[in-house]
Amino acid sequence: MTGKMLTLLLLLAVPVLGACAESSAAADTPAPGTDARGVQFIGYDVYSLEGKWLGEVAGVLLDPETGVIDYLVLSNREPRVYGRALMVTNPQRFVPIPWAQFTPVAGEDILGLDADEMSLIPAPYLEKVPDSLGAAQASAIDRYWQSMGGGN
Repeated sequence: MTGKMLTLLLLLAVPVLGACAESSAAADTPAPGTDARGVQFIGYDVYSLEGKWLGEVAGVLLDPETGVIDYLVLSNREPRVYGRALMVTNPQRFVPIPWAQFTPVAGEDILGLDADEMSLIPAPYLEKVPDSLGAAQASAIDRYWQSMGGGN
C-alpha cells in the first residue's frame, strides 16, 4: 500500500474512530506527541495564547508508517500590509504546523498555538491542503517552527 493511500485511509478512519470512543471528546484529546488517531481535529478553531483567532484546522497529516499525527494544516488568509494597516485578503493559505506546537483546550473544539499573526506570515505554506509532505517540505517546516521557539 502506498504512503498516500495509507494516509487517505487513516484520514477517513479518524471520524469513525472518534465516534467509537467511549468517553467525551474533551477527555479523548491527547497531549501533543501522543497517538491521536482517534481524534477529529478538522474544523477546530486555532487561537494564539493571547486569545486571537488565527484560523481553523483544514487538514491532518499523519506519519505514513506509524499513523501518528505529524502536522495539522491551519487554514488562514494571507495578510497584506498597506501603509501602516494590516489587511487580510485572499488567497487562502494552508500552513502545516507540527502537532507538538498545539495545546488542546479541554472541553472545547479549540487548539492553542504559541504564535501570532505575524509569525504566520513568513511560515512555509501551501495553496491547498496536501495529502502528504515531501522530506524537503517537512524539513523546511520543522526548521521554521524550531526557529520560532517550538520544541519539535
